[in-house]
Amino acid sequence: MKEVFKDVYHLGDSGCSVFLVDTHSEDGLVLIDCGMSLEMIKRIKKKGLNPMDIKHCIITHFHIDHIAICSDLKRFNEKVNFYAHDLDATAIEEEGHGRETVASWYGVKYKPIKLAKRFKGDETLKLGQYNFECIHTPGHTPGSISILILIGDTKILFGQDVHGPIIPGISNVADYQNSLKKLLNLNADILCEGHFGIFRPASEVKRYIESYIE
Repeated sequence: MKEVFKDVYHLGDSGCSVFLVDTHSEDGLVLIDCGMSLEMIKRIKKKGLNPMDIKHCIITHFHIDHIAICSDLKRFNEKVNFYAHDLDATAIEEEGHGRETVASWYGVKYKPIKLAKRFKGDETLKLGQYNFECIHTPGHTPGSISILILIGDTKILFGQDVHGPIIPGISNVADYQNSLKKLLNLNADILCEGHFGIFRPASEVKRYIESYIE
């Protein structure tokens, strides 16, 4: 676990990179995805944070490497609320969507969880002092979202699968390209990507996103 910026932490990588934001309020700690290891999340205790203070988990899309331990996390801490876009929500809330979640790629059986809210478009969650702008960025999956928060004057973008990939039967190339342009126009200072690290300053964020635009 390492600090990315004030109140923002990279917990590690388990399937995907898992990030956490401390709201310093009754809204507690906010996860961006939860990955595939509950033990990795529990290890925040070593940094003086309490995993029982995790009250929210924003799911960026329905792939198993981002959602595998949602059910385990809910059993461990029943206070956690989960959020995802409506277009990816059914595969998160119901069984029988192994093709969409690509669970078979990892040899994992997904256990569904109930979402506290399904986003219908671009929506903002006000949690503590921070606004979590949940931006619909389809392409990798129909309901992929990216999350933008402003801390002071610094824009931090959680663009979990900016790199794609394009998966036949699930992804849409035209939507993906349009979403990349949408992310580019946010002019983020820091990009927390789901598999390829943390990019800063703004010029590096721009370079990375542009590298996937045709």
